[in-house]
Amino acid sequence: MLMNRTWRIPGAVVLPLVLSFCAAPGGEDAAERPERPTANLAIPDAQERAATRTELIGKRLDSVLLPAMRAHGIDLWLVFSREHDVDPILSEIGGGWGGVRNAYVFFDDGGDEPEKIFVGSHELRDTTIYATYDEHIHYGYTEEGVRPHLRKVIEDRDPRRIGINVSPTLPMADGLTWTLRNFLEETLGPEYASRMVSAELLIRDFRTMHIPEEIPVFSDLAAWTVAWEEEAFSDAVVTVGETTANDIHWWMRQRTMELGFINEFLPGVRITRNGETLPINSPDHVVMPGDVLSVDAGLGYLDYRTDIKRTAYVLRPGETEAPESIRHAFEKALEVTDVLTGNMKPGAIAHEVWDQTMEDVGPLGYQSGQPKTGGVVETDPRQPEVGIYCHSVGNSTHDIGARIAVDWPFAYGDRVRYPLAAEAWYSVELHVSTPIPEWDDMVLPIRIEENARLLPDGDVEYFAPRQTELLLIGRGR
Repeated sequence: MLMNRTWRIPGAVVLPLVLSFCAAPGGEDAAERPERPTANLAIPDAQERAATRTELIGKRLDSVLLPAMRAHGIDLWLVFSREHDVDPILSEIGGGWGGVRNAYVFFDDGGDEPEKIFVGSHELRDTTIYATYDEHIHYGYTEEGVRPHLRKVIEDRDPRRIGINVSPTLPMADGLTWTLRNFLEETLGPEYASRMVSAELLIRDFRTMHIPEEIPVFSDLAAWTVAWEEEAFSDAVVTVGETTANDIHWWMRQRTMELGFINEFLPGVRITRNGETLPINSPDHVVMPGDVLSVDAGLGYLDYRTDIKRTAYVLRPGETEAPESIRHAFEKALEVTDVLTGNMKPGAIAHEVWDQTMEDVGPLGYQSGQPKTGGVVETDPRQPEVGIYCHSVGNSTHDIGARIAVDWPFAYGDRVRYPLAAEAWYSVELHVSTPIPEWDDMVLPIRIEENARLLPDGDVEYFAPRQTELLLIGRGR
């Protein structure tokens, strides 16, 4: 049955969401089986996906690219790629299989849309380029190759500044290899080679300036991600006393394949037990009553990637909800999240949002922490702690825009010094570690991550319903 629901969170706006659920299949006891949120999500087939991708790429190139080029004084953007060594931005401009050497040229001729030229070795089997580009030049397997054709495209337009994909800060804007850059310089000659400049900020703005037609696509993907994660933390998947963290990890990977998605960032399943966080995706630790589980994962669909966390509590015999202390820890994490999103305003410098938020939560008794990425890290197991590490999201798990984190450029590059942008998409990500009295005041880290867009008025709009209560495992025991 289709359900059209709108979830609203205090202080934020949440988009309408359409989901389709069905009961577990077959058998007389079907009604008694746990709900399967991913059983029927109405996910588009291959042809529908291709049509959606082509439409979005065409609209984005025609509406978003030119303002980004003009903002950074680049009148020709050149993306150059080849087979098996493709540029990270290639798919988002309509590219696919690389061929021998392919050039994607965008020129500002003073009009309302950029001129779009494709120069490639092969006729393409994906029709996106033919549907969205103005000119298509095929040179095949010829002795001269791409050189004379690309040189003519450049000479005919005589650009003043040629943007190329090189960047010390943004990996998604650093796709031009050393070899291909040398090839370009030889092809274009000294005069035009001297006009080449980094297109990193153009690419940043192109990626982070979204159009309205993208919002329902990403909202669906976020909703599918939530359904997938919540099923992973349910009695439909977890048998208390038998299932390991690694079993959940592999169930999630298998279900990703079955649903027709990809994982850019593999699921990370953690068990926290009596104040000890056990190894990620551990095959040696079985889910037990009293455990707190968290997962950090995302799905890939078309050119989009989510990055979302969910947290669950495993009921002890006789319990119908988590203990008050654990619910309190979760509520404190939500409180800190609201402080953070209240400081997220268009134009605010990313690390200054981090600075302000850490100052705001200081009176709550929390000290500053950093992401727990593995290895041996010395931390006080009883110290209340907040770690904030928001990042842009949308086309990559960790995307190209501003990053709300401590001002460490060596770790985060210039992204911590970028301003937040209206209509940009961000992963609201943090952990809040609160002491649990029953654990001898060892802390419980509650890991929060939701995907949201920042509206022009400073409100945060979540793409899928925000987790406001702990998921519960073991209801059926």
